[in-house]
Amino acid sequence: MPERHRALLVAHCVKCHSAGAESGVRLDDLALAIDDVAAADRWQKVLAVVNSGEMPPEDEPQPDPAAKTDFLDDLSNTLADARRLLVDQQGVIAMRRLNRREYAATIRALVGVEIDVADLPPDTGPDSFDTVGGNLFMSSNQFELYLELGRRAIGQALARLGTRGQQLIKRDEREWLAELRERAEKIFEPGERAERWAAAIEEVAARPENAQFVADLKLQAKNARKGVRPDAAVRIGWRQLAGAPSPETFGFGHPKGIDHFAQAAESALRNPMVPYLRRYLALPGLDRGAYLTANGDHIWRSTLWMVVSDKWPAGDYVCRLRVAFAEGSSPESRYIEFCTDAAGRQAVLSVHEVTGTLDAPQVIEVPVTATPGKRFFIWPRGTHRADRANSITFQKNYETRDILPELAIWVDWTEVEFRPPQDDTLPEGLRAFAELPLGPKDPPPAPEAIRGALERFATAAFRGSPVPAGMADRLLEIYSGDLATGQTPAQALAGTAAVILAAPAFLYLDEPLGEAASRPLAGRELAVRLAYFLWGEPPDEPLFALGMSGKLLEPAVLAAEVDRLLDDPRSAGFVTPFLQQWLGLDRLDFFPVDGTKFPRYDAVTSAAVRQEIPRTFAHVLRENAPLNDLLRADYVIANGALARYYGLDGVVGDEFRRVPLPAGSPRGGLLGMAAVHVMGGNGDATNPVERGAWVLRKLLDDPPPPPPANIPAIGRLSGQVLTTRERLAAHQEAPQCASCHRRIDPIGFGLENFDAAGGWRTEDTYQVVINGRPDPKRKKTWTIDPAGAFHKGAAFTDFFELRDLIAARPESFARGFTSALVEYALGRPCGFSDEPLVQAIVAAALDDGYATRSFIHALVASKQFRTK
Repeated sequence: MPERHRALLVAHCVKCHSAGAESGVRLDDLALAIDDVAAADRWQKVLAVVNSGEMPPEDEPQPDPAAKTDFLDDLSNTLADARRLLVDQQGVIAMRRLNRREYAATIRALVGVEIDVADLPPDTGPDSFDTVGGNLFMSSNQFELYLELGRRAIGQALARLGTRGQQLIKRDEREWLAELRERAEKIFEPGERAERWAAAIEEVAARPENAQFVADLKLQAKNARKGVRPDAAVRIGWRQLAGAPSPETFGFGHPKGIDHFAQAAESALRNPMVPYLRRYLALPGLDRGAYLTANGDHIWRSTLWMVVSDKWPAGDYVCRLRVAFAEGSSPESRYIEFCTDAAGRQAVLSVHEVTGTLDAPQVIEVPVTATPGKRFFIWPRGTHRADRANSITFQKNYETRDILPELAIWVDWTEVEFRPPQDDTLPEGLRAFAELPLGPKDPPPAPEAIRGALERFATAAFRGSPVPAGMADRLLEIYSGDLATGQTPAQALAGTAAVILAAPAFLYLDEPLGEAASRPLAGRELAVRLAYFLWGEPPDEPLFALGMSGKLLEPAVLAAEVDRLLDDPRSAGFVTPFLQQWLGLDRLDFFPVDGTKFPRYDAVTSAAVRQEIPRTFAHVLRENAPLNDLLRADYVIANGALARYYGLDGVVGDEFRRVPLPAGSPRGGLLGMAAVHVMGGNGDATNPVERGAWVLRKLLDDPPPPPPANIPAIGRLSGQVLTTRERLAAHQEAPQCASCHRRIDPIGFGLENFDAAGGWRTEDTYQVVINGRPDPKRKKTWTIDPAGAFHKGAAFTDFFELRDLIAARPESFARGFTSALVEYALGRPCGFSDEPLVQAIVAAALDDGYATRSFIHALVASKQFRTK
């Protein structure tokens, strides 16, 4: 704590909090330095009572608000620094087990099977990565889960082994085409008959002898509070029209008799799908395919299902469909949503832009991992039930006889194909069992063959760590015991191999320390640490071989392997989880965007927005571009859907690519990405406080201290019609609030041109809602004012100047990125003792123009990364 704050303590605290005082709490002997837990605890109590306004008491002189604000600001930040100091592990890495995603990836690499790990406990602690050993606890219950998951994984893997050389494929085309046409005609035909009958009634009603009756009937219908429309009243009263044809002659009947014939015809006439299907049946290409149509309650369905046969094994599949867009359809409608049932609900797995034409259709392939009976299906854009905006809009248009959605997507055929494992591409662990006879008609394998297979599997599972002496014999005993209970050889083998997958040498990154305080990693250990850092899974054969030979310990070889691993698609196992946790991207799931307020932010847009940050970082990493491109860039990495959302022309298709930005665009860099601004809101309105705090934490490496639990809420503003600035100004009235908000709020206001869905705007509106209904008399619209200034720093007039000021501080961004990288890679918090390491990495990257790979190379080459 700065010395200048001692005067405030003496003036307002020491009289009641010194030796012999009745309060029993002494502050006169409290050192300003916070260097142990006891001092931190005493200062934390001071912060709590001053923040809450409990101290000084109301009947005592109060400190100057500005001095109190500065005191609280400095004390909060000093305590935050003290927490990091006091938990500093001094470089010690706790023994670390595989986290959930690493466990699943390791099983996949070992036996080629995807395992659902949702039942395993979460791995992350507050504000830390899932690689931090201190968060990765183990319980006896987890061992039972690991045994069950391992048994399931090996069972599925052995079943896949039995499919080698097979070709399993199922194509659906003519059957469902005929079905869709029959369903269309079944709905359309009654409506067409009703239209002919209505035209005949209209012709009769136009005769002079019926003029007065028709006029009276329409007048009665018009004056009735509740009734039918005038033209419908004439048709329902057809029996009183001279010469009117009966609905029965047009094929309409009714179980209640002739008086209800007209209602049956009227119901068919009023069916809003009739004009829709008229358009449908007139479209080209129906002799070769079908169009995706409306999908909702009371609507003709044409959802295309793709079902994995119950007789097929679990494993890797590919779903294909041959599609085209309808000529004249809008670009926004040329999308499909690939979905599945998940936990009883429909979930969109991916979205795809259709670029093929009827003359040149395209084939879309979607690789999936599936179990027998798994269902996948295709919907046209906007008909997903989870799309709140569409469901409301569709229902409204259904009632008013408008037609939604467009008939934009033509489908020729769909196909599901199983991809059996091939002998030359079998995962390393699965090779151990490849030669065993495990078919239902095969004789049981010899015990020695089982013993050898289990030993080879354990060697692969333990990532080169020696298999304990006698383990193979004990495993054979388990296998024999299971076999004696009546299990098949495959079942007994799955249960026995599961024991290996629950062993410490598999579940933990094995780096034994022995009696030494620290030691350099051996080549094998370095290979494993590097692979789990940059891939999130075990090393492949080339990396493992370099580790076992010791060549990986050579700096040039190690640097080359870093580049090879980063160039490999498996580097997504680093990019995605690192960004997800470093930037807090899980907030994208906290609040769904209100589709009624932001109809353009649908499932297609959301999928593209979610991919922009990892795709951009992957581009920067692949090209070894400056890390500063994440602060400001003259390009975005976008596909057709994202480019259209951002108003960028000429981008079509699902592929994410580098798209140059026009002058004056607010996009480019993290602050221009919709995902960042969606996270900084609640799906309906923006939250400048959340946005400003995020910028301080992630872009400026200047995190505000955590908010005290006893800060009073500003509930007195509830229901008042205020601008965002007016509402948040209340935070600055009290010193305990102003100490943080004077740093946070100006940055958040500078981002207010982005709405809660990440779109650009110049105006905002606030409306009071009472009992779920907007109050039109309590509404306010204002022009957004993004001007502001950093606390004790530079001023800005708009978002563009704010972005430039942040981009002008690349060293702050580099330090924050480096600290996160150190924690993620080493599996422990980045503490004060790591300051020399952070400085060395940033300095090395600066010498290389902040090239993104330079940070990773410098970290991997460091003593800390190569030491246990």
